[in-house]
Amino acid sequence: MRLSNSVKIMLAVVLVLLAIRVALPPVMVWYVNSLLEKQEGISGQVRDIDLALWRGGYVIKQIEINQLNDEGELPLFSAERIDIRLSWAALADGEIVSTMAFYQPVIMALDRADQEDITEDAVLDERTWIGLANNLTLFSIDKLAIHDGRIEFNAIAQDLLGELILSNVEGEVVNLHNNAQSELLTELDFSGTVAKQTPFIITGKFNPNVKLPMFDINMKMDRIPAAETADIIKIYAPFDVEAGEFELATELASDKGRLNGYVKFGIYDLKIFSWKEDVVKDVIKGDGNPLQIFVEGISAMLATLLENSKQNLIATRIPVSGDFNEPDISRLKALVGLLRNAFIEAYQLNLEDIIDFSSVADEKPDAAKN
Repeated sequence: MRLSNSVKIMLAVVLVLLAIRVALPPVMVWYVNSLLEKQEGISGQVRDIDLALWRGGYVIKQIEINQLNDEGELPLFSAERIDIRLSWAALADGEIVSTMAFYQPVIMALDRADQEDITEDAVLDERTWIGLANNLTLFSIDKLAIHDGRIEFNAIAQDLLGELILSNVEGEVVNLHNNAQSELLTELDFSGTVAKQTPFIITGKFNPNVKLPMFDINMKMDRIPAAETADIIKIYAPFDVEAGEFELATELASDKGRLNGYVKFGIYDLKIFSWKEDVVKDVIKGDGNPLQIFVEGISAMLATLLENSKQNLIATRIPVSGDFNEPDISRLKALVGLLRNAFIEAYQLNLEDIIDFSSVADEKPDAAKN
């Protein structure tokens, strides 16, 4: 039985499509890896790519990105998979844009004493990552989502490793498809837990296309036990924290090189000095430095003096203003905040919802100098 010409053409088209379907994933793996190789300040690779033509997208599997420094490569980012697809909702409105979803992404940050870990400014520039993301799809990305994310900060000093881990990170960034002249800003909304138990939220808006930073960010972290951050405190502070709970709230806005906002930080039920731990164990048994015990004793006395007796809270509110590159953070105002909390009224460590772009515009250039 002889096949008609139309049937032969159809079979040929099917075979060509099948061949393209088989050949395209390895070609795409090569393309993505070449993009990572050319990106300044980083290196990386992806293991596999699956096509999902029926939904207008594809899935990148097991991506790893490292930052480059003088000693080689350091882990920076990884994800189990990245799902990239056309936005059908935007297509119905006449726009052709993509969405990108990260599943189980991990971001690593490392601070080593007396060493500079990030050597390329490009690694710290959000435009690098937005540009890379846009290169991974034919169309501009309008929405970026994160599911079950994790951010790890590790501080290393001598033989001590301090870890601070943000986990269960969920959220999204929307309206990425805009430009510097657009009035529609990119918005973000994220939540998660610190040290597996303390909730945090980060919300705000920004314009990633302007040269001078333009953002309005709010962040709130509920109480976290000091035990979860004890090793980091040992690295950055001259004393140990035996007990207590930390809480944080901040609002910051920047526009046209100006910055305005505040940081509120507090410690409940702080305990720095312990006779058993600091004297018996560290000094009498020879495991500690007597000078450090003296410092911790003085710090404990100051903490007692500055604690609000009703709330058992040491807290302050620090205004931040001025030039973005050299913001004014007044030590005097921080001290006044400590005294106000201790002797007048304890701070409520919540978001005040008073900082936005208009507050930056109202801030006079000379005000930060006063």
